[in-house]
Amino acid sequence: MTKSSFAAVDLGATSGRVALGTFGPDGFTLDEVHRFANTPIIIDGVLCWDVEYLFEETLTGLAHACTRVAQCGSTLAGIAVDSWGVDYGIVDASNSLVAPVRHYRAAEDSVVELANEMVSSSEAYARTGITELPINTCFQFIRDARLGLLQPGVTALLTPDLWTLWLTGVRGAERTIASTTGLLDWTNHEWAGDLMERWGIPGTVVANIVETGSLAGPTLATVTERIGARNPIPVYRAPAHDTASAFAAVTSVSSDAAVVSCGTWALVGRMNETAVLTKEAEQAGFTNEVAADGSSLLIRNLSGTWLLEECLRIWVVADAGANGSSKVDTSTDTSSLRAHLLVAAESESARVEGTIDCGAPELIGTRDMPTEIVDLYRRSHENTELTRPQVVRLILESLAESFARTIARAKEITGTPLREIIMIGGGSRIEQLVALTEQATDLPVRVGHPEATSIGNICVQAVSAGVFDTMDQARAVTHAQQKEN
Repeated sequence: MTKSSFAAVDLGATSGRVALGTFGPDGFTLDEVHRFANTPIIIDGVLCWDVEYLFEETLTGLAHACTRVAQCGSTLAGIAVDSWGVDYGIVDASNSLVAPVRHYRAAEDSVVELANEMVSSSEAYARTGITELPINTCFQFIRDARLGLLQPGVTALLTPDLWTLWLTGVRGAERTIASTTGLLDWTNHEWAGDLMERWGIPGTVVANIVETGSLAGPTLATVTERIGARNPIPVYRAPAHDTASAFAAVTSVSSDAAVVSCGTWALVGRMNETAVLTKEAEQAGFTNEVAADGSSLLIRNLSGTWLLEECLRIWVVADAGANGSSKVDTSTDTSSLRAHLLVAAESESARVEGTIDCGAPELIGTRDMPTEIVDLYRRSHENTELTRPQVVRLILESLAESFARTIARAKEITGTPLREIIMIGGGSRIEQLVALTEQATDLPVRVGHPEATSIGNICVQAVSAGVFDTMDQARAVTHAQQKEN
């Protein structure tokens, strides 16, 4: 096998990175060539994504990837982008944004009530399989339609599709990311045009659905020059939803494993041949999203390590203020505090009685995570004061308990057994969380690659480019590399 390298642009809610995966005679290597912060900004009083900065950092990362492959004697055979779901940019005919890209945490609850007057939540779930949350794209579309932003001639593209447009000039809606919108019909995997019409969303605002793994096109001449590539680079549509990319790295639809993808958000559930659109699944809070192979990801969205990261961020800022310092290195200071508190959380004095619900809506938009967590805890444990190590311990135990309840419910709803748990994402690096999850579920936990999202993205590219015939072949090579390490 000659060397072939693929760049995965993985945009997370708190940071982005460009990872370079190389397949060659000696197996597989994965290198993070560039990482950058994803810090929201306020525009006209509204929380938004700083997409111009994020895209420029993406190009910087791709330039590093081109330099790296030239040094190692490989070729950059593909690029693909994945990100969180639901959010989108609205572009005009010149591919320029017509409005800032809103952050999902700026969603408005009042729109949901309006939407329910037009289409009942049970009908929408039976068609789209998406649980009702204010952050859903369908509700954001209703808001923007009422604001007059969805005029003829504009197209709304979900974040990775927007990146693909700016890289290639080609529009499209990749299927896995489209399934996060609450607008994809599970009967045919196409847009539910009748629901859009009833919600007052113009059908012209969405791009055509395109297949996962398809070739979008080569990089534009300006992009090719900017990243220092000798020739245009193929841009593929790997699973554009980061959850679908992560699941693609570790399991297939025939698996009897539950999967916990624990990053900023925790996605907990399993894979099924088709969506589970029952009232039971809806009431249990499960959402159905399209997997890389077209099957269904039956998952519940929970707050993940963001609970811990937000507490650490606030504590670091508070400590700096108490010490009279106006400068905070959140990256360095947070990392140091995290290491200290994770150790302290193992002590007997840090133990707490009971847990909180990591799916509680109060945790989605809070600006003061430590206070919100303690307030939730006090609802069942009055007059309780918690130290920082106790808050960390409470977060870890609550995450593990939430995982256990969700996995047990997924087993009940599908009626099929689950024999193990595969844990992936940044949370899999927290040994205490892995151990607590085993205790809470009474199932063995197999830790997958912490960079599963990038690996799933890269594996799909490699199959699309013809390096491998099947995903099983590609996964086998990456799994062998993980075992060696």
